[in-house]
Amino acid sequence: MTEVQAPYYESRFIRANAPDAGQALWLRETLLLPAGGEPTADVWVMVFDPSGHRARKQSFPIDAADFGYEDWTARIATTSLDDTAAFGFLPDARWDLAITPGGQDPVRLLTDRAYRRRFPTAKTQVRHPLARFDGRLELADLVVDVDGWTGSVNHNWGTRHTPAYAFGQVCGFDDAPDSTLEIVTARAAVGPVLLPGVTLFVFRHAGQEFAVRSLGDSLKSHGRYAPFSWTFGARVGEKMIEGEIATEPADVIGLTYADTHGGTKYCYNSAIASCRIQVAGKAFARAELVSRGAMLEILTDDRLDDVPLLA
Repeated sequence: MTEVQAPYYESRFIRANAPDAGQALWLRETLLLPAGGEPTADVWVMVFDPSGHRARKQSFPIDAADFGYEDWTARIATTSLDDTAAFGFLPDARWDLAITPGGQDPVRLLTDRAYRRRFPTAKTQVRHPLARFDGRLELADLVVDVDGWTGSVNHNWGTRHTPAYAFGQVCGFDDAPDSTLEIVTARAAVGPVLLPGVTLFVFRHAGQEFAVRSLGDSLKSHGRYAPFSWTFGARVGEKMIEGEIATEPADVIGLTYADTHGGTKYCYNSAIASCRIQVAGKAFARAELVSRGAMLEILTDDRLDDVPLLA
């Protein structure tokens, strides 16, 4: 794989929802190069299903990983992921998925300058915000036929996880299937002290893009979250958005993340959350958009008693 220096982490992941929003999948290929300790390559398989949510994590030596950057291909042991396919098998899981990108521009949540700088320590990009998924996935006793599911292809990397955040993503709203939302309310830290949250987002709707990507522009946005409800909004020029993403603890998968500088983070993710937003202003016709297949993820130092850790 391309040489990277510790501390470093990288995640390549896909997520997709069934047309009726009753099921969802989330697959990740990750690298962790901690400041101290052994680096690892991990494969994660998560399925949200009415019969019960399931999650698996399989760790491999870093030598089993090959992450390409020119062709954007990730391989870990018997698994692989790129822009057009995801394939793999583990002792109790296997999947073979075709990915059809929708042709939309990638979503960059930060300014170009921020991607070049060391701060923020975590970077993110959606390579394909509206992709189609077809194929089959098996996890333990569950077999999932994936036929025309809608989702995204994503890339995260950095030297350290953001200390605390809420992250949301909508790949098509119920009555606006070409509209997308990528949003985060993130809290950076100075030493042990968490700073106030900053809300950044990219909202694409009706052929227009409404985005807040910089610290300066974030003075015009707001976001407040707690497990598992998040309200947010912004008014910039002639564009306005107000919204909420929420879910129930029963629809959340809990995961344990190791950070590059030691310690444990807890990730609580639902790929079947509900999102409701209102848009207005001269740039948009006033509308309310709803999604039953939003992703809501909260990263925290605190373990939540009402959500079991599945991986």
